[in-house]
Amino acid sequence: MKSSVTDLLGNTLEIALNQSAIAAITGYQKYISPRKGFSCAYRVLHNTDSCSQYIKKLITKYGIIDAIPLANQRFKSCKNASLILHSETQKKQRPCQNLISQKCQCKPEDILQGICDVSFCFITDCGDGSNCSCF
Repeated sequence: MKSSVTDLLGNTLEIALNQSAIAAITGYQKYISPRKGFSCAYRVLHNTDSCSQYIKKLITKYGIIDAIPLANQRFKSCKNASLILHSETQKKQRPCQNLISQKCQCKPEDILQGICDVSFCFITDCGDGSNCSCF
């Protein structure tokens, strides 16, 4: 009889931990994530669930203890996705930075004040800058 009580308490504790972790992640998704100013890199790169949503699914399916190593692996993958996205952004910005200084004759303060608009350069690949034009 003692082992069944222990099993029951252990099971109850595990359920409580799982529910607490899911509630904490839900709170993060609702209140913190929308205000942080950026999206999950893994979600952006792979067009799939964010890390927080993926981990909620892991906890639901496997429980908190078995989800931890899988969540750790996902965070590593998300870091790699972030590096890839950062690299892609840098490649697209470099030609336009040359374009700003050489062809547009825009001063940085003019760009910040909206006097000289070169924002399209950050979303199109200008190559060496020779095919871009500034407005």
